[in-house]
Amino acid sequence: MRLTLTMAVITAILAYQLGLLDPSLWAKAGVNLVRFIPELGVRWDLAGDALLALYETLLISLLGVSGGTLIAYMLAPLASPLLSPPRVAFIVRTVANAIRTVPAILWAVLFVILVGPGPKAGALALTLYTSGYLAKFFYESLEATNRELYDSLKVIGLEGLPLAFALYSHAKKLIISNILFMLEYNVRTATILGFVGAGGIGYYIVHYLNLLNYQAALTFVVFTLLLVILIDFTSYIMRRRL
Repeated sequence: MRLTLTMAVITAILAYQLGLLDPSLWAKAGVNLVRFIPELGVRWDLAGDALLALYETLLISLLGVSGGTLIAYMLAPLASPLLSPPRVAFIVRTVANAIRTVPAILWAVLFVILVGPGPKAGALALTLYTSGYLAKFFYESLEATNRELYDSLKVIGLEGLPLAFALYSHAKKLIISNILFMLEYNVRTATILGFVGAGGIGYYIVHYLNLLNYQAALTFVVFTLLLVILIDFTSYIMRRRL
């Protein structure tokens, strides 16, 4: 109850500072909503384009996860003081922090400049961004392993990557759960990358928004939502079976 009250007070203060408690703001929003609703709808004649764009978005997301997982799998042991010298662990953690601190859309802008617009830029951006996130998840999984298990593996002579791979095998469920989470996240992120020319369904959404064709834009949004729901459901089933 105390936490709820505290959050309510903080929310009210911040909302006031941002001007969200102004009644005229909500009156104007209501008028605009009434005008906007009749323009909404789904254009089923664009379903083919939407499916092709979703396929490209899914490819970008999958490559981002697979490539990012490979990089993170090798980086994480180097980022853990349990497996690497403290100085090396500090440097690698700093690099991983820097990678995930930069928003994915900015990495997409960089790769659009380097390799040109299209799905290649989006895939490379998500691969790099995903590696930064998964590196953190993975080294935290390694460090959360039972200390007795770690000590017993050290006693039998395991060091470096062999020790890391042994610890990975005991954290398999958490590792897979993290990878599935990043897949869900990447599908949503890949949608936004299209706004800067990095391929995927976001290109069509921003294109039709610029033309003020809200029905067409909503069509691509609806198809994206269906893909996200499908991935979330599949991910849930896979987690239940782990």
